[in-house]
Amino acid sequence: MKAIVYNNPWDISIEEREEPLITSPDEVIVAISATGICGTDLSIVSGEYAARQRVIIGHESAGVIVASGSNALHWKEGDRVIIDPTYYCGECSHCRKGLRNHCLKKATTEAGVSIDGTFTSYFKTTSRFIYPLNDGIPFEQGAMSEPLSCVLTAVKKLAVNPFMRTAILGGGPIGLLFYLALSQHGLRNGTIYEASKDRIKLIEQRGILQGDWKLEPEFIPEKNQFDLIIDTTGSLLEKSVQAIADGGKISLMGLRNNQQTINPREIADRSISIIGSIDSQDTFKHATDLINSGSLGLEKIITNQYQLSDFSKALKDLGCDLQKKQRSNEIASLKSVILI
Repeated sequence: MKAIVYNNPWDISIEEREEPLITSPDEVIVAISATGICGTDLSIVSGEYAARQRVIIGHESAGVIVASGSNALHWKEGDRVIIDPTYYCGECSHCRKGLRNHCLKKATTEAGVSIDGTFTSYFKTTSRFIYPLNDGIPFEQGAMSEPLSCVLTAVKKLAVNPFMRTAILGGGPIGLLFYLALSQHGLRNGTIYEASKDRIKLIEQRGILQGDWKLEPEFIPEKNQFDLIIDTTGSLLEKSVQAIADGGKISLMGLRNNQQTINPREIADRSISIIGSIDSQDTFKHATDLINSGSLGLEKIITNQYQLSDFSKALKDLGCDLQKKQRSNEIASLKSVILI
């Protein structure tokens, strides 16, 4: 089977790999139908996020079961499924205190990072890491469950209410999923800040924002501006502290490496909460239920679909140019999906 393999930063190849086989009674093999390109994938390609050499990348996927072990009793060949790629053992100290997203075995079990992922034809997992995908819901929308579950984990931590003056920093897929998730909690107005003119144009053309939500090109902080700021860029904490109201909350979701300076006295004196969040923490079923409802409008966010052989073009359309070895805000897609 063909697979997208990470060799080194800016060095990605399409290679032949052996198809997986059932070796344990609780395993299932899924024929991948769609895998979304994630910001983490872009950071792996550019060397900003560490991954094991020679690993098959990709982790946002949906497909069809083609084989199952004797103990995978609730699943059968032909079932349409969504894959939860974030393994947790359920037994380590982190799992036992509810931190499944920080399972102590995660460093060696993360699909598309430390173990082979889903930019390929077949993926083997266990029955507890798959969820049903309803008939009529496109596979590419099912593949959005993983990033949506990550967003829902952050929203759950934030304990949002409909009256928060809200800013989302970054209008990429995660920022837009935050917009959808917050709308589910009754937030009908807010501002999304996005630096890419190309991305702004796409958001406007596709009519994604509803209600009183606004789209602005530059985040210029003002005192007491917002009660809730969600930074999906990973690089705007200083400005967020300048703009957050007393008692406000700042959510950090971006995984970009950088150093920023804030005054810890101000955090205490103004009762500011800075809340980090990563991966899914008991929110994957919530995400799949929302997607299976067909009510989110994900078709507006998923703008481009590619074949496996077009992976380099797919990256370039997301501002990640393999030939130039650089990332930019020159993009031609919001959410891109590889169809297999």
